[in-house]
Amino acid sequence: MSGYGEKDSTGKSVLTLGVITVVSFGFLFYWNVFSLLEVASASFLSSSLPNILIVCWRTFCLLIGVSAIVYMFRMKTGTMVVLDHESRREKTLHPLGIKKFVTFSSWTLLCNVLYFSLATLSSLSLTFSFTFPPWLNIIQVLIFSTALGSAFLTSTIVRYIILPAEVKQKRMHEHQFYFHNQTMHNFVTIFLAVEIILIQPALQPHFAIFGLFFGALYALFAYPFAYYGGGYYVYSFLDPRLRLAPLLVTGLATAISLFYLGIWVLTVILELNTFFGSIAILVWVSLIVQFRHEEFEHTE
Repeated sequence: MSGYGEKDSTGKSVLTLGVITVVSFGFLFYWNVFSLLEVASASFLSSSLPNILIVCWRTFCLLIGVSAIVYMFRMKTGTMVVLDHESRREKTLHPLGIKKFVTFSSWTLLCNVLYFSLATLSSLSLTFSFTFPPWLNIIQVLIFSTALGSAFLTSTIVRYIILPAEVKQKRMHEHQFYFHNQTMHNFVTIFLAVEIILIQPALQPHFAIFGLFFGALYALFAYPFAYYGGGYYVYSFLDPRLRLAPLLVTGLATAISLFYLGIWVLTVILELNTFFGSIAILVWVSLIVQFRHEEFEHTE
């Protein structure tokens, strides 16, 4: 079963993305989300730990993220199983340089690096007493909220869908555990989880709306990229011609938001009881990260 119907679903898929975007914008103003972001931003500047430790922690996370990006550009190999737009069949590509940054995982990594860049600067502003623009504080919270949902979703999909599929097909998947992939699939999630425990941010459930935006934005990139750019979909379910494409793209955007809401619930528990909240966060992270590939005898 190919998943393609008699009629092309591209029009419905694009319409679905349009509706998601318009509805999301509507809720942004209905909930006055930007005011909530401004209020929440103050919590990102405080911690029970000395600020110098927060600076060191955030700088470390930033350097790991930047190192992963540099590593992706410099390494001379790459493996990516994609869906070819024309043939509608899977094929294996070996992208290099900027071509590696078309995956959702890489977007999550970039989001993480951007957050820790702003977070490091905001912490340094307290240490060296310089003004950190309030609007950057707001953007910091926005990016953090977006990164949370996408990172936890990415780790979950990689561990429970992508890696098992590789094993089932007896396809060599050591590349999934190279430094940059480890960072995208595991360390980004761990860094954000520890950040929550250290600073205990005052998040709001309304920030889940940014997950919808992020999912829609990625789909809006994936469609023209396949049609006019690379000629392929990094993830087969993003092909807008699929019969269930409108539901699948809605599912992606919704999943990011739902994962964020799950994390938000844990921040509420963390606020009530630091110990139990921290344990709950760490247990969740331990269930969705994986650092070693499964050994099996490879067959062509």
